[in-house]
Amino acid sequence: MALPYTLIILVSIALVAVNRYLSRKRLPPGSKHLPGPRNIPFIGRVHDVPEKASWVKFYEWSKVYGPIYKQEIFGKVHVWISSEKIAHELLAKKASIYSDRPQIPNLPDNRTSGDYLALLGSTETWKRQRKLCNHLMHSSALASLHQYPTRERNRFLYLMAKDPENYIEWIEQFTSRTVARLSWGTAKPAQILRHTTFGLLQTISPTGALPNILAFLRHVPGVISPWKKKENARHELEDRLFKANVEFARQGVHNGKGEESFITTFLRSQISDDERERTKWGEKEEAMHVVGLMAIAGTLTIGSPIQSYILAMCHYPEAQKALQKEIDEACEGKCPQWEDREKLPMLRAVVKEVIRWRPPVPTGIPHATEKDDVYNGYFIPKGATIHALEWGITRDEEVYPNAEEFMPTRWLDPQYPTYREPLTQYPNLSGFSQFGFGRRTCQGVPIVEQDLFLTIGGMAWAFNIQKKINPSTGKEIPIHWNDYTSLLIAKPLRFAFDAIPRHEDKIAEMRAMFDSAREVEQDQNDSFEMDLSAFEKDLGVEKVYGDTAVELNRIKEDAREEERQKQRKREDSGSERGGYSSSEPGLEFRDSSSEADTESTEEGSVEAAVPAIVDLDGSLIKNGLGRRVAAVLEVPGAWKWA
Repeated sequence: MALPYTLIILVSIALVAVNRYLSRKRLPPGSKHLPGPRNIPFIGRVHDVPEKASWVKFYEWSKVYGPIYKQEIFGKVHVWISSEKIAHELLAKKASIYSDRPQIPNLPDNRTSGDYLALLGSTETWKRQRKLCNHLMHSSALASLHQYPTRERNRFLYLMAKDPENYIEWIEQFTSRTVARLSWGTAKPAQILRHTTFGLLQTISPTGALPNILAFLRHVPGVISPWKKKENARHELEDRLFKANVEFARQGVHNGKGEESFITTFLRSQISDDERERTKWGEKEEAMHVVGLMAIAGTLTIGSPIQSYILAMCHYPEAQKALQKEIDEACEGKCPQWEDREKLPMLRAVVKEVIRWRPPVPTGIPHATEKDDVYNGYFIPKGATIHALEWGITRDEEVYPNAEEFMPTRWLDPQYPTYREPLTQYPNLSGFSQFGFGRRTCQGVPIVEQDLFLTIGGMAWAFNIQKKINPSTGKEIPIHWNDYTSLLIAKPLRFAFDAIPRHEDKIAEMRAMFDSAREVEQDQNDSFEMDLSAFEKDLGVEKVYGDTAVELNRIKEDAREEERQKQRKREDSGSERGGYSSSEPGLEFRDSSSEADTESTEEGSVEAAVPAIVDLDGSLIKNGLGRRVAAVLEVPGAWKWA
C-alpha cells in the first residue's frame, strides 16, 4: 500500500513543479525583479526560515535587501514589506488589486467557503459579509459593548489577585468569555470556543500544519491525511457550537429573556416589518459564520497584548509607576472605567505601545495580488503573497526612535513623530498599522481597544507587577525578553512574576467587583440558561465547564478563609467552638486545558493547574450560589453547572 501513496506524492510534486515553471512570466518592459535572497531551485529559501520567531529573520533580511523584497518558498512568491509607507501605497491605495487572500493549503477552501470572513478571497461573499460585520460591530460599539468587557474585567482581576501564577488561564478566560457574550449574549460557550479556535489557529499557521509549508501535501487523500482528519473534526465541532449558539440566541429573542449580542441584532432584523431590512443582511447561515469569525478573532488575538503588558512591566517598572500615578490621580483611587478614557492618555499610550512593542501578529495577515503590478520599477506578479511585516514596520527608527525600547511617552511627547493632539482623543488604536491596511483593516478595533484599556488599567490600579526575588540570593529572577510562541498569532512563553496587590483595600474592592459580576450572571442564568450537555462527550466535563468550576471553587475557598478568620477571632476571645472543616469529599476539576497553555507547555513551560472543588452533595457554603442543574456524566452524586 505504501507504493501508491508514495507515487501520488511524487506525481503531486512533479505537477506543482511543472505548473510553477509554466506559470513564470517574462518581466514587463522597463521593470526588474524585487531584490531578495538568492533562491535554490524549487525549494527557494525555505531552509533559512526558522521555526521560532521567523519574523526576526524576515526583519533581518529587510535590513539587507530593503523595505520591500521577495522570497520564494517552493515556487511561491512572497513579498515582504517593512515600511508602513510602502504598505499603505500598495495595500490601501491599490486596494483594488491587493485585497485578495492567499489560499491556505491546510484550509484550501478558505477563499471561497464563506466560513471565515477574514480569510475569504476578494469575492462578493466577502464584500457582503464585511458590510454585515461592520453593521453589527457599530451597533454594539454605540452601546459601549453592553458593559460586557467591564464585567469580565472585574472577574479577571480577582482571579489574578488570588492566583497570579495561572495568569494565562485567567487571560484566556477573559478574552473568550467577553467575545462569547458579545457574539451570542452568554459566556457559556467560551471554553468550547477556546478549543475550536486554537485548533483553527494551528490549521492556518505556517508552523501549525505541514501542508502550509509543503503545499503539495494538500493533495494527499483525506483518508490518510492526519491534517485533514484533524481539521474536519475540529470544523464539525465548531459548526455544531455555532448552530447551538444561534439557536440559544433565537430562543432568547423569542421569549424576551436573551441578552444583547451581535447575533441578536441580526435576528431582530429578520422579524422586522420592513421587508428591505429583513433581506438587507443576508441569510441566517451566513450571519452565523460572520458572528463566529468575530468571536474567533477576539479569542485569538486580545490575550497576546495583555500578556505582553505583564512582560513589559517586569522589564520597565518606571512605566508602571507613571501609569499608576495617572490612574490614582485621575480616577481618585477608583478602578478605571471606559468612561474615564479621555482623562487617561498615559493608559491609552501604554495600550498602544504594548501592541507596537510586541505585535500580536508579527508577520501580519497576508494579502494576495489579483493582477500583475509594477511598483517603483519592481515587478510583483499576480498571485504573490504580500506580507506587511509588522515586526519590521514597528521598528522603523524614523517613525519609532529607540524602537526596541518600551516607551509609552513616544505617543505623548511632542518631540516624537508619533505625537498627536488633542490628548483627550489621542493616542488611540484607530488606523494603527497593527490592524491591517486598506479593505482588509480589522473591524474589531472597538473590542480590542476597550478590552485592553480595561484590563491593563485594572491591573495597574490593582497590582505592582514585578520580577520574582530569589529568596536565597535576594536578587531578581531573570525572565525572557522576547520568547514567543511560533504560531501566526504570537504570545509570550510562560514566565514567573509577582502581582502584589497595592493595598489590602484593593483585595476587598476586587472581591466586591467579582461578586457583583457573578451576581449579574447568576440572575441571568436563573432567567434563561444555555444547555451545553451535547458537548460533554466531545471535550469532557472539565473543559466544557472549567470557567464555572473556577468561580465556584473561588467562592468556596473564600468562604473557608472567612470561616478560618472567624475561628481565630473566637479563639482569641476564648471561645471553645470548633472551626470549619475543610476535609469534605469533593470532585476536583483541573485546568480547563487552555490551548494557549498547552502551546506554552510544548515550548518548555510549566502547564498551569486550575483546581476547582465541587461538593458531592451539589451544595456550596454560600446560600443561593449553589444550584443543582444536571448530574456530571458517570460521577454519581456530583453536579455541574450547565
